[in-house]
Amino acid sequence: MADHRFKQLRIGLTVAFSLAIWGLLAWRHVHDGVPAHHLLHNPALPRVSDWFGAVLIPLLTWCLLGLSRRRKEDAGSQSLQLALVGLLAGLAYGAAMSVSFFSGHEQITGYLFFGLLPLALFLPVYRPECLLGFILGMSVVFGAVLPTLFGSIMALATFVIHRFIGLPLQGLIGLRVGPKLKATE
Repeated sequence: MADHRFKQLRIGLTVAFSLAIWGLLAWRHVHDGVPAHHLLHNPALPRVSDWFGAVLIPLLTWCLLGLSRRRKEDAGSQSLQLALVGLLAGLAYGAAMSVSFFSGHEQITGYLFFGLLPLALFLPVYRPECLLGFILGMSVVFGAVLPTLFGSIMALATFVIHRFIGLPLQGLIGLRVGPKLKATE
């Protein structure tokens, strides 16, 4: 039952996000034209068009939610809710970074971006649904390609931090209890 609901969510979100990005790109095309962004906000580096988002957002939604479903198969009945929480948290974080950058507060954007590293000590912010939300939250301002590149690099870094530093640290200070060993008689 939960697997069926997850499949419906995956299809529904893929369609919804696809229509949203296609609508945004069509609106931009008719009005001011579809923007392109320089890598690292540096005019000396190449520009990447937002048109790539027309293919990238549907593909990322389908694939990342598929990865999330695979991991959630063993999590029980709360798997759908956990995936939605991760998606919404990533969306809010990406939107906060976009708003801070767009309003001219690049320093806050940098703090938020690198703030994911210490956050990864305690939370699994590398998960596919969090990455998808992060990319979606930033794609309106930056297009889909740049958030995908930087989000993927950050997902890898936060995975390493969470798995190899955060979890042992949590076990050391008593925040996380490892699997109990069975007593053999």
